[in-house]
Amino acid sequence: MKLKPLILSVLIASALTACGDKEEKKSPSQVLAKVNDSEITVHQLNFVLGQIPNAQPEQKQQVLDQLVDQELLVQKAAELKLDREPNVLQAIENAKRQILAQAAAERVIGKPADPAKTAVDEFYAKNPALFAERKNYEFITFVIEKSAYNDALANALNTATTPALVKSALDGAQIKYSTSDAARTAEQLPMPMLPKFAAMNIGDIMALQEGDKMILLQLKATQPATISPHDAEPLIKRYLSNNEAQTQAQAKMKALREAAKVEYLQRFASEVAVAKPAPQAGSATDESLKAGLKGLK
Repeated sequence: MKLKPLILSVLIASALTACGDKEEKKSPSQVLAKVNDSEITVHQLNFVLGQIPNAQPEQKQQVLDQLVDQELLVQKAAELKLDREPNVLQAIENAKRQILAQAAAERVIGKPADPAKTAVDEFYAKNPALFAERKNYEFITFVIEKSAYNDALANALNTATTPALVKSALDGAQIKYSTSDAARTAEQLPMPMLPKFAAMNIGDIMALQEGDKMILLQLKATQPATISPHDAEPLIKRYLSNNEAQTQAQAKMKALREAAKVEYLQRFASEVAVAKPAPQAGSATDESLKAGLKGLK
């Protein structure tokens, strides 16, 4: 049996609250709703609302209604004895492990210190295409088969400075294609190639590979969209903090592994991953490039 997220959350709630049945009866001021013989308290509501900053009364009522529905399903799960089924028990145990692991990670890793202003200023200065010289881009995209892209076509496209000339080059080579318009902000483009996009002139073409397709991006127009140091500061801080958190997490997980005795009785792949060859110029095989290409086809 494959558990859906809602059912799983219900069963977890049932398992985790089972021990609470032995606790003292809640005071009336804590109880927000009664569902048969069970009660929903203000603490349960506040726990969920902790993920909704500045919740309005309508949102609070919606969450309370959801807790009532959840309690009804918890009671139905108990009636059906779903918490005794092997797959359900395994799912509950796995969820508990994930919750405990997440709590331990937050405690051990902690929150990284705020980036220094010098680091923020340096990041701003090193990425003008994202901030001081940021632009919004308008492209005309031509999607063709990768096998159709060759040196002859690349040479023909070098002088194709308008969409009409690109279509003429593709038609002349009897290459099938689809075309569409695409508007992108700087941060929506493949980050590693952003400097190349920033250096494009109107009519220039960027050829990027994605899977078995080649995406030809012809620049149609740009508009200045500068972000000031003041406005960029919180964005850069968040980015640097996330990077630092990932670095710390990797270092502390490595330390935990080194301090523990870990023995694999069966392996499915080598411990050291085989290094992938570097992508060719213009290749979009990197995950960050793929993210930037979404919606361009």
